[in-house]
Amino acid sequence: MKTLLLSTALTVFASPVFAQNTTVGNEHRPNEHTVACLEAPTRDCAFTAALQTVIGEEFGIERAKVLIGVARSMIDTGQVDQAKQTLMLALDEARSVRLTLVTQEKITEIAPLLARAGDVAAGLALVEELQNESVKDTTLTEIAEEAIKSGQLADARVALSQVTNRSKAFWRELSLLSRAPRSALAAVDLKELEAGVRALARVDQRYRGLVQLAVVADRKGDAAERNGYLSEADEMFSGVVGIGTRADVTAQRVRSMYDAGMDPAFVRTSYDLAILHGDRLREDAAKADFATKIGAVEAGIGYLGSALDRLATFKEVDAKASYLASLRTTSSQGDLAGQFRGVLSEVGQIQGAYERDIVRLSLLEGALGNADIGLATNIVSSMEDDDNQALALALMAPLLD
Repeated sequence: MKTLLLSTALTVFASPVFAQNTTVGNEHRPNEHTVACLEAPTRDCAFTAALQTVIGEEFGIERAKVLIGVARSMIDTGQVDQAKQTLMLALDEARSVRLTLVTQEKITEIAPLLARAGDVAAGLALVEELQNESVKDTTLTEIAEEAIKSGQLADARVALSQVTNRSKAFWRELSLLSRAPRSALAAVDLKELEAGVRALARVDQRYRGLVQLAVVADRKGDAAERNGYLSEADEMFSGVVGIGTRADVTAQRVRSMYDAGMDPAFVRTSYDLAILHGDRLREDAAKADFATKIGAVEAGIGYLGSALDRLATFKEVDAKASYLASLRTTSSQGDLAGQFRGVLSEVGQIQGAYERDIVRLSLLEGALGNADIGLATNIVSSMEDDDNQALALALMAPLLD
């Protein structure tokens, strides 16, 4: 990437000449920078086109949006220091709007990315500005997730300790530990976590907790503890009442095992159990929730056809896009891409170019997750707003040479 160009551009963005204009502008079409790059996309032109769009953008909120996307891809391509600088610039642009809600909305995106870039303290400091308790809790759990991915268990626990909803913090810690790097789990005390599970009042919650403990024990390499927790959970299952509840906890069970990378035999046994109970669901909302949990598992273990069949459960285009975006597969990618293109063709029925682009961005996340450059380029090319296209192009940069 042309580091000198980016450094110069970032310096230009900090100039007072780009102070916020608070008037509301109209939607505008993709610009010559993004359009030219899409003809033969490279990483260099993706970053450059996004930054050129920021330079020409009138509104601080839009500049912040694109800069956050640029920073995210900088992290993914190893440019961590520049990513931090870009995030701080994005924050300045958000503040220039002089609307508290705008600034706080951008903080919910910037703070977790700072944690991803290795600066958890800076992310936590920003969270202090959030006024809505629920939003603050969600952002703290996202910071914890970023910390745990890099094995920073202590930082993750600091973030979770600040979550007001202690029940949410407890479940989030269990979930994150089941996906933490094995090297980070040596200091985890399963008995301490177990005490919290056994204190839960409802049978279905204790069942879910025991399964999570089994997954953590498996990642710690403790087969005896894993088997003990699973056996206890299985004995407890008869006390889980209700078709919907049984489908939910068994779907959560297999999803946790799959996300943690447990042995395929455990995943397959739990998948069969989940399907047994999930097939009994009759309400559309319950089926959609079940599909959201089980679809990614099916796509990942070779049952992509079953996962794609569940797309019919979702009626709204945005829900279809979100579901498809969650699927990852290493086989039959053509079938998956075909479904993406089908939903992409439905986006036109949504009123409003900005709203249509939001759904396209959701689809893009799926294309990026499956490393499908052709599909990603197609989605980015369909964007109607220049800032959204610049954001999408920046997000695609890590896939490009």
